[in-house]
Amino acid sequence: MIQLFDEKENCCGCTACMNICPQRAINMVADDEGFKYPEINQKLCIECKMCKKVCTFQNGYNTKNNLKEPLVYAAKHKKDEIRMSSSSGGTFTAISDYVLDEKGVVYGVQFDGYFNVIHGRASNKEDRDKFKGSKYVQSDLSDIFQIIKKDLNNSLLVLFTGTPCQCAGLKAYLTKCTVSMENLLLCDIVCHGTPSPLMWKEYLHFCETANKSKIINYEFRSKILGWHTHTEASTYLNGKVDYKSSLSQSEKSLFYSHNTLRIACHNCRYTNLQRISDITIADFWGIEKSIPDFDDNKGVSLIMVNTPKGQDLFGHIKPALKCCESDTKKCFQPQLQHPCKPSSKRDEFWKDYYTKGYPYIIKKYTDFGYKNALKKFMKKTLEKCHLLESVKKYIRKLQ
Repeated sequence: MIQLFDEKENCCGCTACMNICPQRAINMVADDEGFKYPEINQKLCIECKMCKKVCTFQNGYNTKNNLKEPLVYAAKHKKDEIRMSSSSGGTFTAISDYVLDEKGVVYGVQFDGYFNVIHGRASNKEDRDKFKGSKYVQSDLSDIFQIIKKDLNNSLLVLFTGTPCQCAGLKAYLTKCTVSMENLLLCDIVCHGTPSPLMWKEYLHFCETANKSKIINYEFRSKILGWHTHTEASTYLNGKVDYKSSLSQSEKSLFYSHNTLRIACHNCRYTNLQRISDITIADFWGIEKSIPDFDDNKGVSLIMVNTPKGQDLFGHIKPALKCCESDTKKCFQPQLQHPCKPSSKRDEFWKDYYTKGYPYIIKKYTDFGYKNALKKFMKKTLEKCHLLESVKKYIRKLQ
């Protein structure tokens, strides 16, 4: 009997095993935390072990075609309206514009009609625009790998954007299927970790209940307060736009707490400079120190060109961008060095959720709620009093 993984930390949920199975014996099934894992129907399984062989998360991945060291750039789109509608500098739009202008197709992450986070396919710029903006939830890939396989077999230029583990899974699947990847462009993001789809849906329901209105738009990275400020913004059917309340920022708090991340994210194999993709994009954090004149608080992209194919792609998109050369030392973010650290409270968090429910955990683990607001107010008041007392002491010394 085939066993795909010993512990959940050894499965990133990339779906390569499900898609490669010749018997369609594998389904992706959500666990108690809302993350999907492969389950084998043993009655259909012929023990060909293709599912085991295709797993790059456990077997490692090939970067023999990579450049010795990635070429690093700070970049921002020349059109401000594109930058302001993007999470960082608008580089994804420049890349996908090129592919679409070449009559190719683009794969990226979008919301469906119920705000589920899914991978989708776009052959025009209107559909592509649904992929713009960060979505801090693990996306549902469904049978996207198989659709990409058909596109490549039909000689279409294909751009796939996703997390490093998703890019690695796709590449391994296509390799095992002996599909030519000449027309495949892989673009990965510098990923902090993938939060639970279950927690995301719980949060939406809680917000809609609290505001007595449906959410019609959500931005995980709104620039309403500038690019440097990570602000999440909800737009409701009743016209309300919330980006100031503690409730509106509580999903962000859970994300940074690491309590809701997939357990495999703390065991990630891809948090290094040897990227699986042709091009890596991210926010260029630290740009205000490394290249201060390039920073205007509207968003700057980090671009890492990893392969000769990536070099060619960068040459095509460069005319749409303002670029500055940089290096790996200036852009060395934590998740280019090591996986995110697990939370010491993770087990307690999930136990609290299942025994006491979402309203309890959002109050316990974020700043939301009257008690937390009071604590925050008292802390600020005490800090002001302490500062005032220090000023008084200083004045007395001068006298």
